[in-house]
Amino acid sequence: MSRRSRSRSLQLDNPPGLREGRLAQCPAGPHCVSSLEERPARRVAPIGYAIARAEVSALLLELIGSWPRMQIVTAGTDYIHAVQRSRVFRFPDDLECHLPADERLVYLRSCARFGWYDFGVNRARVERLRQAVNRRLAQRR
Repeated sequence: MSRRSRSRSLQLDNPPGLREGRLAQCPAGPHCVSSLEERPARRVAPIGYAIARAEVSALLLELIGSWPRMQIVTAGTDYIHAVQRSRVFRFPDDLECHLPADERLVYLRSCARFGWYDFGVNRARVERLRQAVNRRLAQRR
């Protein structure tokens, strides 16, 4: 099996969405990062918050919705799914945010649907979101 077909089949095994109240696992390739990932190279920290969950959800939707080539697919208080397309070839990458009711954390997952390597785009996307959220939360104090 080629790398391309292998990565595509692995990605289809882990589509976006919650599984038993958690974000899906990252596929085997290096084109995904997640707050729930056990592999250090693919792990990103969740975003902590101290305001109402609905306010954080609204903030996430505002920030994510303002990014270029980003389409919000699912928008709820506990789960947000958006797709951002690459600038040149329009490849889709999924960005997910899960806000469990019993925690003050936003769990994140960003994953390229196609290709084997993402050149760090998914980690950069999550870190950009973290910085924007933290900046806005700091302004509220």
